[in-house]
Amino acid sequence: METRDFVVIGSGPAGLSAAATAAAAGVDVAVIGEDHQVGGQIFRQIVPPLRFEYSSIDRQNQRIFKRLEKEWVESKVQFLNRAVAWGIFGENAIAFDNPKHSILKAKRLLFSEGAYETPVAFPGWTLPGVMTLGAAQTLLKGQGVVPKGIIVIAGTGPLLYYTASQLLKNGAEVAALIEASTFSKVAGWTRKLWRAPGILGKGLKYMAIIKKHRVPIYYSTVVKEAVGSEVLEEIVYARADNLWKPQAGTEKRIKADILCLNFGFTPSTHLSHMAKCEHICDPQLRGWRPVLNPRFETTQPGVFVGGDCTGIGGVEMAVLEGRIAGTEIARQLGAMGESEAERRLEGLTKSLESHRWYQNFLKRIYAFRPGLLDLMTDETLVCRCEEVDFKTVSEFIQNGAHHVEQIKRHSRMGMGRCQGRFCYPTIIGMLAKILPAKELESEDFSARLPSKPLPLKTLFELSP
Repeated sequence: METRDFVVIGSGPAGLSAAATAAAAGVDVAVIGEDHQVGGQIFRQIVPPLRFEYSSIDRQNQRIFKRLEKEWVESKVQFLNRAVAWGIFGENAIAFDNPKHSILKAKRLLFSEGAYETPVAFPGWTLPGVMTLGAAQTLLKGQGVVPKGIIVIAGTGPLLYYTASQLLKNGAEVAALIEASTFSKVAGWTRKLWRAPGILGKGLKYMAIIKKHRVPIYYSTVVKEAVGSEVLEEIVYARADNLWKPQAGTEKRIKADILCLNFGFTPSTHLSHMAKCEHICDPQLRGWRPVLNPRFETTQPGVFVGGDCTGIGGVEMAVLEGRIAGTEIARQLGAMGESEAERRLEGLTKSLESHRWYQNFLKRIYAFRPGLLDLMTDETLVCRCEEVDFKTVSEFIQNGAHHVEQIKRHSRMGMGRCQGRFCYPTIIGMLAKILPAKELESEDFSARLPSKPLPLKTLFELSP
């Protein structure tokens, strides 16, 4: 079994900056990533050649991208691409699916897996044609594919407008934007962004593209149902109150082939759970976030977490978190002197705090509203893998199953291939209505092997 000084899981902004920072100090670093190229979702590039190539589709954050590219090339970090890290064992042993390696042991380990889009269950949400905004972005950024047909974008937050502008620029037919927040709240986002003129400028540019294409925006509105016999055919939407509960009698219909949804993000913590790191259940995130010290080390010594899996904060925060973790790891391994490391960490921490307002800004935008739970009917699937409906889960909760693991044991919810990524956010929302906040914080789940679906041959060929 090979041992490395430092192994990073995830090749987004936090992972790249941590790897480059530690490698520059002389640390032996390997990065495990699922894609052909480094970059993660934010810097996702057209495949396949393993090199940085600026996408003609997405030029956002190019300044950060160029700087990271230069550091990455100079660092000579080993990149194990197209590799799925699927298990964490004792002493930071990482099992992953890669032709050349199967297990690596790390003296220090960083999880920078990012986040996934928080699912919202409603009638018809499992129909073909209903997808997340991230799925549409992956098609655009990773493969240059523009979804065909009539597209409706729904949810809340800046990503709606950014993705709509991307799709429109590339010839997609966007019929409408359905925004759950009020117009006054969206206007308030603009006022708060005066302190970040770069972000504000991008937002105004996205809105100008949407206006140019005469795409209507329906504020204080939610999708109530996706309708179709075998695939999506039309959408029922309705006015919503401040809790995002649909108002009876306000329903309207619109034809659609594709519905792209985003109601925020949930940190990806399956691997940090496997590493036995402590977590807090956060009802606003509808998921878990790891307990960290100021240098992004978890409750397991030598195990760090950075980027959006600590909570959504944007690209610049992710880069700074990676640099702090990389510097601290270099210090712990003796590759960087104490005084130099402390000097750097002090400056990086100050810079990070100056960006904290943006993280809080995003958290307020994406804060869970309980009215979304009223979208479900008795027959609505909560767990699409095991086909467990809302009525079944509700009955278990009414009969005293007030913990995620209890509901899981009774109903098989969370035992499918997604391991709760699609259903746990809904369950947390349901439990938040009956449990005190402090009690909900201690809710947890058991992550099991493998963390993601694998080819059977990976297990057969496993050898230390």
